[in-house]
Amino acid sequence: MSQRLLLGLALGSGREGIDAVVVRVGGNGLAAVPAVERHVRHPLPPLVRDALRRGESAPRDLADAFASAARQISAKGMIELRSVLLAGLHVAPGVPFDSLGERVAEQTGVSVWCRFAERDAAAGGAGRPWTPAADYLLAKSDSEDRILIHLGHAASVLAIPAGGKITDLVAFDAAPAGQLLDALIRLGTREKESFDSGGTRAVQGKCHDDWLADWMTHPHLLRPPPKPLANEFGPTFATAALDAARHRNACLADLLCTATHFVARSIAAGVRQFVPPTGRPRALFVSGGGVRNGFLWQLLQQQFPGEVLRRTDDLGTPALARNAAAAAMLAGLTLDGVAVNLPLLTGASGGRLVGRFIPGDPRNWAAVTARAAEQMWDYGQLRAA
Repeated sequence: MSQRLLLGLALGSGREGIDAVVVRVGGNGLAAVPAVERHVRHPLPPLVRDALRRGESAPRDLADAFASAARQISAKGMIELRSVLLAGLHVAPGVPFDSLGERVAEQTGVSVWCRFAERDAAAGGAGRPWTPAADYLLAKSDSEDRILIHLGHAASVLAIPAGGKITDLVAFDAAPAGQLLDALIRLGTREKESFDSGGTRAVQGKCHDDWLADWMTHPHLLRPPPKPLANEFGPTFATAALDAARHRNACLADLLCTATHFVARSIAAGVRQFVPPTGRPRALFVSGGGVRNGFLWQLLQQQFPGEVLRRTDDLGTPALARNAAAAAMLAGLTLDGVAVNLPLLTGASGGRLVGRFIPGDPRNWAAVTARAAEQMWDYGQLRAA
């Protein structure tokens, strides 16, 4: 079984750091067997972090941070960057991309795969969810159904049936997560705070049940998949929620408490509504920056009585690095000729070889092209996916 090293790089939805992982992969295409070997989180310099949170472009500084994360994991894992075949790169929604991929390839010498969403969108898809093909290989099981809940910019759900094929996956954006909670804390503190660390503010508040019930009638929650989140719970929603809190004489803690209840309840409602029961054993795994929000974790656990929430670390994928691991795997799958956009989930008209390849140094690019030639771009796999 051929072995190759892939690098995954991802900017977290909170814009606080770059996650880098090294994934060792044996086998080819959808028969690949991945193992996440190393993970580091490289903090962003405060000036870059704050600029990104304001929606400003900082391509050179951001590229420097990505390259530093790559060098850091190389040093930590005693792995030379020249031994890495390909890097998959992902940034959170709303981050200006500019020439980021080119700059990372220039600084590391490793060829870069990036920009998943654009080709899927050209084929009529939403560009989301983007991780399921990778998650399937990283988390599938023959003995139990698995539900992966990602608490990032949005709260996404992926259901992987026991022994199922990639065409059996169910995935959708269930609710806002960091997108809403971070916007509320920024607006409520007039930009003095950017997130509710650990949910410590929210846990001090009171949940307004009538307010929550009104939010639970939002059209997104009732819409069947594909149902990607765009701006339904963006700045307009957050501003309206803050205005409503003032009219109710509710404090910021009450607003955050109600919003956190909304996230947890919406996730559970989505699972009940769109993930058909099978009667088989089921396990739930959580990833994303939201795993550090103890209050959200507690509320989410209450929504699944009799089941135990676990972090994806128990599956071998660090909870904070799920996007980085997915980026690495999708880069490798695309190089193997697999369409990773999964049209049943994104709404695209068909499977496509998505993303963009950016050459690294000549030696690395020669290895990438040799790998592509070796696989002969097996379009039979593309149809199968």
